Formats: sequence, structure tokens, C-alpha cells
Amino acid sequence: MAHRVRAPRDGVMRFLLSLTAAVGIPLMTGCAKNLAVTYYSDPPGAILYQGQQRFGYTPVTLYYRIRDEDRERGHLALQGTQVRWASGASANVPSLRADLSRGTNHWFTFVRPENVPGREADLRFALELEKLELMRRQADAQAAQAYWQMYNAINQQYQQQQRSFTNCTSRLRGNTIDTTCY
Repeated sequence: MAHRVRAPRDGVMRFLLSLTAAVGIPLMTGCAKNLAVTYYSDPPGAILYQGQQRFGYTPVTLYYRIRDEDRERGHLALQGTQVRWASGASANVPSLRADLSRGTNHWFTFVRPENVPGREADLRFALELEKLELMRRQADAQAAQAYWQMYNAINQQYQQQQRSFTNCTSRLRGNTIDTTCY
């Protein structure tokens, strides 16, 4: 069973990645319990499917549980995946074999078929996705700045209130209460 986690959308890195369709390039080694496979597409922004399940626009990182028998074999056999671009072009791979000796972080790039019309539309769609991602990041940064400003304003009010309080002590002497404030 694959689990999805959003991958960073770094446009430059996606274009610089290999355009071959092979699992590889470990980013980390160790005895992890999950295999992370990041699926890319060229051009970016194709929808990733595994069976009937839709995982979203590439790049997408899926996590697969590594069982003891997979570790003993030294590889993990993965279910086939497919991508579909906005133009309708698609590419698929019936199955993947992840070599665990190369680590637990792998990547796979789907290359759009050259003989299918609509590449320009797919490139425009990829550009629109990048614009939307940039706008989301800007909105997140503005929200973070607004929260920080609100926090500072509340903190400043609190500090002012602390300075304006008068510290008083009271003592009972018989039927009289003596209060001293400073």
C-alpha cells in the first residue's frame, strides 16, 4: 500500500533530473521501514495513478512499507504506475523493482511520448501549476508574517500591562487590614 506525501516543487531540479525511466539515485541509506519513491514527469504536472487510485500532480512521493522478506530479497517489487498529462497523453510502467541496497529514497521519471500532440498545452499547464505553487507560497509567507505581527502586538500589550500593575500586599491586624502598594 502506498502513502502519499507532497514533494517539493522545485522546477529547476525537476528538469535537471534524468529523463530516463529508471528507479535509482538513492538519497539516503539505512535500515528504514519505508521506501520513498518520488515520481516525476517531463513535463511536470501529470496526474499520477497507481491502479485506480489517483495521487495528484507530479512530483509526488509515495511511501511503501518494506517487509522483512523484501529486505532479505534485497528489493521491493512495486505496483505499476501511470501518468496522464493535461493534453491526454499518458505513459505507464507495468511494475518497478526498487533495489534496497541503493537506499530507501528513489525516484522515477515518466517521459511524455513525443508522437502524441499537445506537448505545448502540457508545458503551459506545468507553468500554470508553478504559478499557483508560487502564489500559495506567497500567501503562506504573508499569513506567517501576519501571525508574527499579531504575536508581537499581543506580547507588547502584555509587557505594557505587566509594567502598569501595582504590586500590593495586605496584612490583617486585628480588625484592620493594612495594604501597602509599590
